Amino acid sequence: MTRRPVPEHRTARRRRKDSVRKRCAALGRPVRASAATLLFAHAALAQSQDAPAPPALPRAAPQTAPHAHPAARALSDDERGPPCEPAFIEHVYKATKPSVVRITRPDGALGTGFVFHDTSHVATALHVVDLGRDVRVEFPGGKTMEAEVVAIDEAHDLALLELSEPTDATPLQPRFNVSVGSPILAIGNPYGDLARFSNELEGLLNFSVSQGIVSAKSDAYIQTDAVLSPGNSGGPMLTCDGKVVGVADRLLESRIGFGVPVQHLDKLVGMLGGPKYHGRWTGRDGALGLAWHHDVSAYLGFYLGGSIVGYDRIAITARIGMTFAGKGDTTAPIVERSVRRLFGELTLGYRVLLLPYAFPTYFTIGGGILATFDRGEETRLAITTDAPPRLTALTTNVRGGGIAPIAQVVLNLASLEGSYGFALDVIHPELSTHRVLVGLSF
Repeated sequence: MTRRPVPEHRTARRRRKDSVRKRCAALGRPVRASAATLLFAHAALAQSQDAPAPPALPRAAPQTAPHAHPAARALSDDERGPPCEPAFIEHVYKATKPSVVRITRPDGALGTGFVFHDTSHVATALHVVDLGRDVRVEFPGGKTMEAEVVAIDEAHDLALLELSEPTDATPLQPRFNVSVGSPILAIGNPYGDLARFSNELEGLLNFSVSQGIVSAKSDAYIQTDAVLSPGNSGGPMLTCDGKVVGVADRLLESRIGFGVPVQHLDKLVGMLGGPKYHGRWTGRDGALGLAWHHDVSAYLGFYLGGSIVGYDRIAITARIGMTFAGKGDTTAPIVERSVRRLFGELTLGYRVLLLPYAFPTYFTIGGGILATFDRGEETRLAITTDAPPRLTALTTNVRGGGIAPIAQVVLNLASLEGSYGFALDVIHPELSTHRVLVGLSF
């Protein structure tokens, strides 16, 4: 069958319909093929073709996500720290324990250290060895040797000891980077002396391990929740691969521990060969106890004192106190007597350490000045000169005191302090003062 040719006006109408459908589809509107709609679209199309084109609007810049940041830099393996195996605590402890030491000072205090740099040196915290005397180093196997302080970093509380002979223990290696949240181990001797006095604690405390994480870090400290008790000071803080990231230094409120980053210890190694350490000035030997004076009367009271000690040998000591005197045994017709004495003394002495390690005792001999200030009242019986004479009681104020040179000896045994002093009254030697102190050190 032969198709009839489509008239030209119908072909044009079909093209206009297709154009309208495309425009509606571009606008996302449904296309309804009604005659009215097509007629209206045809008229609108014709009008748009005859009208001049509106001016082009400026195109908006493409929008970008607000505050776009570059992708965070991934931490390297060295910065992140080593991966931890399931049984890394046991492995690290067995591998590093032979290099950890117990440090005992001549005065009986103890701490921890570890072999570092080479087989002749031990690292620890400065406050563990700040006496300025040689210390005793004990290895886990029981071997002991003497060591002396050869380099210090007072700003970061670090010290290096030189052993009297090289050891067979392997020096621990440093790790300079570790991320917050990484597991950490601390090996030390918490309350290590308790094991000597309790059979139940035998084999415990010394060379023990505790675990935690790196809670925070700065250039000065690494914060951790690993338990760092007294006796842990100077011990190594280790990562999963057994490398040292810090030196245990202090504890805050028995819960938060702080260690000094190992990079400061690595810098201290460069100071080896310099002048040796002989001690420093520290506050020590604070004491509170009973005071007894005897001159005109016998006085009994209390005192508070303390010393600034240099090089563990020179002591500058200050004490203050108050004593009281009553009537006492006298043949004088005294009915009542009440005198208060305020006193203060300042002395300079030289300390000698007796029986180090075994039964450490300090004996100090020195001298200085004693100042007293007496105030009180005294009531005496007297006979009046009136006629007829009669017996009466007279009350007078007591005023006294002065400054006198004093010589003293002091014995510090563990937490006990005992002292005898003699203050000379150069004008009336018979009124010189004997002074005795008995107190508890802190």
